[in-house]
Amino acid sequence: MLNTKILNKNNNKLYNEKIKVGSVLYVKYLLLKEDEVKISNFIGLCVSKKKKSNSLTLKNSIKKEDIKLIVNAQSPLIVNIKIIKRYKKKFRLSKLYYK
Repeated sequence: MLNTKILNKNNNKLYNEKIKVGSVLYVKYLLLKEDEVKISNFIGLCVSKKKKSNSLTLKNSIKKEDIKLIVNAQSPLIVNIKIIKRYKKKFRLSKLYYK
């Protein structure tokens, strides 16, 4: 298994260097409902990464349905981000949307 590192929201350098398009990420975030605060998690393929807003678009397919999650890396609702798997070959961006 790869050497996983926890990326906190304070480590902006780690976010810019380590997370790349095509890597599989594990995101743990707070889900706010009416009176409850739950910790939810999401595992998905990083489809796009925007540098100005520090946002990530993650995609996962469960039971042949695609689920997308747009995450702002600087948000206080994110607990941590882990890199699960990193692919060595480069991906074309258009193919990631349909993978």
